[in-house]
Amino acid sequence: MEYSPTTERCTKCIMPKSAAVVRFDAQGVCSHCTNHQSFLFKGETELIRLLDRHRKPEREFDCIVNISGGRDSSYTLLKLVKDYGMRVLAVNYHNPFVDEQAARNIQRMVNTLGVKLVQFRFANRIHEKALKDILTVWNRRPSAAMVPAICVGCKIIWPRILRIAKEYRIRCIVNGGNPYEYTTFKKELLGVHQNTGLTRSYFLNAKGLVKEALQNLSYTNPRRFPIMAKAFLFSNQYSLGSRILGSGIEKIDLFHYIPWEENDVLGRIRNELGWEPPAGISSTWRFDCRLSHLKDLMYLSTIGVTEKDDFYSKMVRESRMTRDQALERIAQENTIHTGIIEDVLQQIGMKSSDARKLLRRLPAANSFTADLDR
Repeated sequence: MEYSPTTERCTKCIMPKSAAVVRFDAQGVCSHCTNHQSFLFKGETELIRLLDRHRKPEREFDCIVNISGGRDSSYTLLKLVKDYGMRVLAVNYHNPFVDEQAARNIQRMVNTLGVKLVQFRFANRIHEKALKDILTVWNRRPSAAMVPAICVGCKIIWPRILRIAKEYRIRCIVNGGNPYEYTTFKKELLGVHQNTGLTRSYFLNAKGLVKEALQNLSYTNPRRFPIMAKAFLFSNQYSLGSRILGSGIEKIDLFHYIPWEENDVLGRIRNELGWEPPAGISSTWRFDCRLSHLKDLMYLSTIGVTEKDDFYSKMVRESRMTRDQALERIAQENTIHTGIIEDVLQQIGMKSSDARKLLRRLPAANSFTADLDR
């Protein structure tokens, strides 16, 4: 089902005027465009210099690459192995919500490249239970600022990844982080300016999260505190917990050094790795975790915008696509995949009444919610 909250958008990019956190001037230009600062890449020469420091013949592996089966991590693995000649250990968190096609991509790429794969998962359905718990709390008082909390299960994987690095005596972890996909409105929802750097944003987010939690005290329940605290401490490679536990391990984001070029990324992984997107989904971005569809629903229903609106708006500002091209993408990709959302809610055992309440937040989902009664 397609969902279009409005046809009124920024006159320079494509941010919708319905987006609650975006301001517009008299000319219809959004605040994200007004305050935009182009990303400065560090350069491939610097990247190669860093990688060369970690080539240790006496060790089995030079670095780790985290892979999810999505496009950017797949390209990162390809680039490190084929272009830079690194001896890579591929690491994958076996996410219980992984798309089946992403799982197939993982096996295909490690076989094609001949790299060792270490996969891990959490016992006792920790991820599923955490999602059900957080989603139930969120449903009581929907808040766009707290949508990322549903990803709590993936925010606690860094301790395991860092332990794997130490086990294999690896001092370098390379990620496929793309600066264009760092969602601006997420920061602003927590009171952080869009141009604040990643490290500083991490610490400033804490104040915003506390404020949001006080608006919905269910988040402060003592039984939720351990996983929420761990998720904050280890939310990414720049977080406090990751810095402490991963002391001495260098973390590199590939696309902070070389520009992200969509045609090159998709062309190479398709041709050289046999990579494929899932059938029935028009976007190749973040399909690897099925929770992305749930996040789209939650963001659209609270502030009328998706992460894709933000992502393609950045691409327009960076002159990497035209505004018309971005509008065409959004028309195809801002789709509510209610069938996938239903599968996720059933997988976590969410009550039918809570599921209906969530799905009915969008008119586009109304025809689907009746199916839950059957």
